[in-house]
Amino acid sequence: MFFAAFNKGSFRPYFRLLSFALIVFYVITSNGCETTYTERYTSENLKKKSKLEGIAHIILKDGTYINTQDRQVFYYEKYADTTNVIIITMGDTAIATIVNGKQKLVVKTIEKIIPISQVNEVYVERKEFDTGKTLLLVGGIVVALAVIFVASVFIYLASHPIHSCPYIYSFDGANYIYDAEPLGGVICEALARTDVSRLEHLTVSDGKFKLFVKNENDEQQRLDEMKLLLINHEEGQSVTSDLQNKFFKYRKINPPESVLDESGTDITKYFSEKDEFRWQTDLIKMYDGSVSGKHSLKFRFKKPEGVKSALLFVNGGISNWGSKMVKNTISLNGSKIDEWYSEFNKKGAKLKKLHEYIVGEEIYYLKVNLKEENGYSVKAVIPGGGPKIDEDKVMQIPLENVSGDFIEITLNPPAGYWKFEQVGMIFEYESVPDEDITELNSALASDRNGTDIREELSIRDKNYHLMPEIGNAFDLQFDAPENFNRKTCEVFLKTSGWYEINTDKSKSPQSALLDELMNTPGKIVEYSLQLFRQNMESLARTNNKKNN
Repeated sequence: MFFAAFNKGSFRPYFRLLSFALIVFYVITSNGCETTYTERYTSENLKKKSKLEGIAHIILKDGTYINTQDRQVFYYEKYADTTNVIIITMGDTAIATIVNGKQKLVVKTIEKIIPISQVNEVYVERKEFDTGKTLLLVGGIVVALAVIFVASVFIYLASHPIHSCPYIYSFDGANYIYDAEPLGGVICEALARTDVSRLEHLTVSDGKFKLFVKNENDEQQRLDEMKLLLINHEEGQSVTSDLQNKFFKYRKINPPESVLDESGTDITKYFSEKDEFRWQTDLIKMYDGSVSGKHSLKFRFKKPEGVKSALLFVNGGISNWGSKMVKNTISLNGSKIDEWYSEFNKKGAKLKKLHEYIVGEEIYYLKVNLKEENGYSVKAVIPGGGPKIDEDKVMQIPLENVSGDFIEITLNPPAGYWKFEQVGMIFEYESVPDEDITELNSALASDRNGTDIREELSIRDKNYHLMPEIGNAFDLQFDAPENFNRKTCEVFLKTSGWYEINTDKSKSPQSALLDELMNTPGKIVEYSLQLFRQNMESLARTNNKKNN
């Protein structure tokens, strides 16, 4: 009955909004992790001025970023002459007023009133308890809150981890903070690689760097080498690695002068800085079929006189749906999945074809197209990490053949697969010399049974530490140098390994569909959008039955 009401023409705009809520709910809750946090506030709860707990910041649809840490956030169905709004207390101020002929200071709370219709995303802090540790998930853990007022139903949806191997938590002196997710997309041994992940929250505690590593997804994880890298630099400099894990030092990232999408819309604000406001495909457009194929994002940077090369700085990666499509696609192999893996692990023609396919379709590697005197040419590829934590990466771009006062770059991300927070150019940089890099071996590596696993993590030798089930975890500690200073030293985790996503091996393989996806240009994106809409419609039907 509830969903049937929206078949009426007058309710279709609200059904569109509700569909968006269901889309967000599906994407962030259907990827099989250990814990799901979902909060629902009925109209009665909200009318009683229920405080919305744990909100760190809110992003409006126009890109406005509102920091709500240490502030109170409330929902009101009616407030003054407004309806369906979020109220944020912004602090107190003293106002001079006249009372009985005398001046008096009155303390008044400053409030920001935001209509729910303007809210795009809400980010929260999420805590869970694991073997005595408090795991505080912050720094880009998206609630992806869809706040919808339809027939007095209000849905607040909390985050749910997506496929990635493994989850790394750093101890900041008080809590273990979710800080890195290396090896995204490394779904078989043939693809095994070494990643370096910046650990922003790691601090020295009792003379140690303390980490906690956990399998939180329905996959079998195999970790080979895990070490800390300390990168020395001058105060005020930043350090970032390239795709070969070579480090560069620099002081300034130059934002783009402009970024236009395929419709000519100015979307520069998405890419200028790290502000937790990301560009990605509009989920509503994915649902209603108004987006297809690839986007075209055209970046324009001011070119300094005489510059011959630059570093392209990128913070971005695979979207939640793009990550889910990994499992959706490989699951088509059904009972032949082991044969499929075996062919790739031979590292022959099949693996080469897979690489060419992924790069060609740009689903997990994205080409960087630079405009030169003779037209556009591919100068680098952006790797698809994430989806929950996106690493900074830099790519060297030659500029000798770029004429004029501007550098123009085009990215063509397939609809639904990518998200980006910052893209910039670095013109003044230098390589980090070997003497400024210190590699630390673990002083302690102990699983939940107390087994010493340091040898398994000491070198890249295929002597893997296995984490075959959700909840498998271990502690990892390193001796910190006495003179460690965060202002002049960046910390990275070096991780080697791979993982296998668990799929249903009892199903018949869909060989014809797989062959079509692999050999028809653009078919994988078409299939992805079709599958997305089918899943959303199925979810809507399920909820419809529950409400009848």
